[in-house]
Amino acid sequence: MKIKILSLVLLIMFGNITAQEISLKGKVTDSKTGEPVQGVIIFISYNYMTYSSSDGTYIINGLKQGKYNVRVSHLGFKSLLENITLTENTIKDFALEPSPIELDEVLVSSNRFDNYLKDSPYSELLISNSQIEQKPFQSLPDAIKTEPGISLISEGAWGTELSIRGLNRENIVALIDGSRIATSTDVAARFSLVDINDVERVEIIKGAASSIYGSGATGGIINIVTKSPRFTDKTSFNGNLSVGYNSVNNMSSTSGALTGGGSFWSSRISASYRKAGNIKTPEGVLNNSQFEDYGINGNLNLMPVDNQTLKLDYQLFKAENVGIPGSSVFPSNAEVRYPFEKRRLLSAAYEIQNITQAFYKLTFKYSNQLIERDVENIPHIVQNVPATTTSPAKRVSVTKITPGANHKNNNVELQGNFLLSDNNNLIAGFDYWDRSYNGHREKYQMIEVLDAQNNVVNTTNKVIEEKPLPDSKFRSLGIFAQDEAELIKNKFSLSLGA
Repeated sequence: MKIKILSLVLLIMFGNITAQEISLKGKVTDSKTGEPVQGVIIFISYNYMTYSSSDGTYIINGLKQGKYNVRVSHLGFKSLLENITLTENTIKDFALEPSPIELDEVLVSSNRFDNYLKDSPYSELLISNSQIEQKPFQSLPDAIKTEPGISLISEGAWGTELSIRGLNRENIVALIDGSRIATSTDVAARFSLVDINDVERVEIIKGAASSIYGSGATGGIINIVTKSPRFTDKTSFNGNLSVGYNSVNNMSSTSGALTGGGSFWSSRISASYRKAGNIKTPEGVLNNSQFEDYGINGNLNLMPVDNQTLKLDYQLFKAENVGIPGSSVFPSNAEVRYPFEKRRLLSAAYEIQNITQAFYKLTFKYSNQLIERDVENIPHIVQNVPATTTSPAKRVSVTKITPGANHKNNNVELQGNFLLSDNNNLIAGFDYWDRSYNGHREKYQMIEVLDAQNNVVNTTNKVIEEKPLPDSKFRSLGIFAQDEAELIKNKFSLSLGA
């Protein structure tokens, strides 16, 4: 009897819970043309948000009955804010009116959860995909260098670094889709190892953000977010192909992507290839400024059950024969290039949403990244060694120096998101990452033995293997928490982090 009563109670509870789970879906269109709009943000609160798909449709599952403030926004359109009362599954369409670009209406995730740029507690910049596509930038830093507080550290047309308010490298945490890009402190060009055609947006925090990212973030955060596929109501596929030519350096470029998705899966694969010669300037040709690179990216998102998502990402970017003209690290007469550069990233994330009304999201993520960097330096150094009583005169030429290194990164992150009240969002979790460095350097010498008339009588080729830096490994484990409280709606917010 007790078992029957308990079963009946559980059945009633389960029925009530499932009865409360409803969805909001619809379509977003351009009010002027009636065409569907892709990438529109439908934002209800921290725990309920989504993007419209290529056909303009959207769906948000796991909602409870009640009243919601729904905010709909997209670059180039006026935002909509509507109050909706949900009692059952609801279809709600939105028509957006075109307007000048408003970057404040864009969601950013650099503070570890999605929120509008205007509500960010940091001094933060956002570079959108449309801004990147407006000009034929050589690398990602080229698209950012004109922003306030940002400056470019250039080692040539391809190899570039960024500085935030005078701080760089060790003081800036660089992320790609939340995974750190960490290399040695010499010539590295880590921001150039990103396929610029695959970037959705770049989020930049200017100033210290150590409370949520730990050591190394005293100068700021640069978070690169790549394009990702989205779920759709109906199975659909779309693709694009782009071909370009730049006469400044005779650069030819080709890029393309294929995206598909359905109600429980979505995937995207993209590829790009570029080859460029030396840059032509008003002063003449900039020698040793050529480069060649290509990238391949793949994403697969699966929804095995409602409100649970598995995300798998693969990124590969390679560069060859990249010239470094006028590098500050090497002598002015040296010929320096990257014969080979590579970045490979594998990541997996599992996300559970709407666990309870207060505990609305749990995310586990692991990523492994490898960066291989080789340098070839032809220094044009010749040293004459005079004869002694025991040895003849010699001419020692350093024909080539080839430093190189492998950088491996692992990152594990567990984060919980909690909605303490309608206007109070708390995130907490732990973050582990490590970086290993394995370097080498070879010095190639040609030793010529000379007679009294400086004629070469014997030649010896010599290779000296060196370790400019010891192999090393760095580990970091941190616990973080940050509370965002809106004390006066749309006027005063308080952010506390540790």
